[in-house]
Amino acid sequence: MKFIPILLYLNKSEHNLRFKDIFTQIYANRLVIMTETPDHTYYGVWFLPEEQKKVQGYVRVTNFIIELHLTDPDGRQLTNKRHDSIDMENYPIIHGIGSYNERITLYQCSGFSGSFDVKIMLYGDQFYKPFDEQKFQILGVHVPLFDKWISAESFKRDIINTGFSITYNAPEEIECILNEEVKIHIQFECFLPTTENKNKINLHEFSLVHFVCLNKEGLALAQFFKYILHFQQLVSFLSRDGANVSAVRVYTDEKGFQQNKFLGTMVYGAIPFNKFEYSSSDHLHKFLITKNDIGTNLSSFFKKWFELANNAQHILNLVFHDYFHRGAFTENNFLNLIRVLEIYDAFKSPGTVMPEKDFKNKLDEIIAGVPEIYKKEVKEYLQYKNEFTLDHRLKRLVARTMNFHISFDYKYDSQFIIKVKNSRNYYTHYNSKRKKNVAFGDELMHLTESCRVLINYLLLKDLEVPESALVKRFEYYIESSFYSNYYL
Repeated sequence: MKFIPILLYLNKSEHNLRFKDIFTQIYANRLVIMTETPDHTYYGVWFLPEEQKKVQGYVRVTNFIIELHLTDPDGRQLTNKRHDSIDMENYPIIHGIGSYNERITLYQCSGFSGSFDVKIMLYGDQFYKPFDEQKFQILGVHVPLFDKWISAESFKRDIINTGFSITYNAPEEIECILNEEVKIHIQFECFLPTTENKNKINLHEFSLVHFVCLNKEGLALAQFFKYILHFQQLVSFLSRDGANVSAVRVYTDEKGFQQNKFLGTMVYGAIPFNKFEYSSSDHLHKFLITKNDIGTNLSSFFKKWFELANNAQHILNLVFHDYFHRGAFTENNFLNLIRVLEIYDAFKSPGTVMPEKDFKNKLDEIIAGVPEIYKKEVKEYLQYKNEFTLDHRLKRLVARTMNFHISFDYKYDSQFIIKVKNSRNYYTHYNSKRKKNVAFGDELMHLTESCRVLINYLLLKDLEVPESALVKRFEYYIESSFYSNYYL
């Protein structure tokens, strides 16, 4: 453990520290890389590859946009070639030289009359190269507050004569080889920004998450982006909170990184999928499970998460839809979670009721005895009968739960399966005769919650979280006691 003194001598009248949210909260359904501060403007000259013409202008970077505006009084065209139409101009790359002689590369640029939207931007001593040729040894990102997942005692407060002091107790560094391509290395930092106001202090507490390529040739930038996405999703899954990511930097080699881990080439880009901006007062730092729950299997936990995120984005996207875009109608939330469970079971247990060849022979035998006028109709009706039904899938999923209680009321058993199946069928294939066996109102809300717990439980079990930790978290489950920062 390393101990970093953060703050000394706060006025005694200011008993409560106020932690301001310093980064925009995001969840990435697609790649999202954010700026370190709300707004940057870079002035310089801009030009196209293999073009001699240079045009004055500036790039504006915010949490949500990157815009290039050409302001040269002698013209706002990047090329001497004539444009005979007013169609949108598209440039895969635009190069820039900043006012401090820094190199800037803009990718996937499009716009009209000297005003362009930019998808990705590299800022620093880098390389006017096509995007698919950019390779780096290390990519690092900041993830604020993730140390709370490691330890609940990051800060130590001491009362002293003139006020009190705070010491930051950084958790031990984490390192794990994820696969043959990349290892992950996580450090924990906290620093106090310069300020003259000692009554209100913003403590910048964050994790430095580094993805390190295991071969000397480096890794393509697009591949590194995939790892950022998957780590964001891990933090979001654990905390039900849009995962903070900011200050993305890349390094061409280990030497450049060791010289100063805060001076790599900055990477900016894109628009966040999730624009939730939770204030720090909403962050209760409660996680679904913590490092202590995982025990000694942390390396395996990380490996399995990245494997899951790489192979099952279709499942995670549905889970996060329930996390961040839960609707006002319980019926919709319930049906979305049933879809998650069905797809999850199909992912874990691919296959059919009987071998495809046997089913085809059986179907042909049935169709052969059907009058010609009904053959097409009967074949269409029977063609999907070899797939597992919701009943089959729920029985398989429930069998993995050890039959424990949830929410003090529900139990994963045959009655649970019947209620879920009847309710799903009623809401997707309305029939008034089924109404008496269907969950409504509060009962449907609790049934929906039980389905949410089930998919979380199953995913954590796949990550090899010990059974004892899962029972502790879920057997007497009350949703609000473990999660914060999402809309009910």
